[in-house]
Amino acid sequence: MEQGKDKSSDAVKVPIRRNLFIIGADGRPKLIVGRCRQCHLIFYPKEPVCPICIEVGTMETIEIDGKGKIISFTRVMRGLPGYDSPYTLACIELDAGPSLIAQLQDWQEVELKLHMPVELVIGRIKTEKNGNIIVGPKFKPLPI
Repeated sequence: MEQGKDKSSDAVKVPIRRNLFIIGADGRPKLIVGRCRQCHLIFYPKEPVCPICIEVGTMETIEIDGKGKIISFTRVMRGLPGYDSPYTLACIELDAGPSLIAQLQDWQEVELKLHMPVELVIGRIKTEKNGNIIVGPKFKPLPI
């Protein structure tokens, strides 16, 4: 995702980190991951060297859809400055293999459960003091 103006204000949307995600031609977000050609494991975020094989030159870049399930979650009732509170952090096990911790989006009206399916969305992580909106991978709970 490239930097761009937020339609509702003069704020600039800035990715939390480069090369974590893209928006596909179909308009759907995808995670940019690394897959080892030797052991076939997938890592997110992408590593320059496979942490298992410790071999240089075995990692390739691929994109995955970001579907997965909640394996743990917690609600943060009072976050750091710039974060909307309350928010929910979840450990997500992706269908493609790796796990990651991310904020949930649209969780307020949902009874969250372990193993609940989720899908990747790109949303606001926090707002910086200068008004820039930091965006990145978040996950939306899906009905069971």
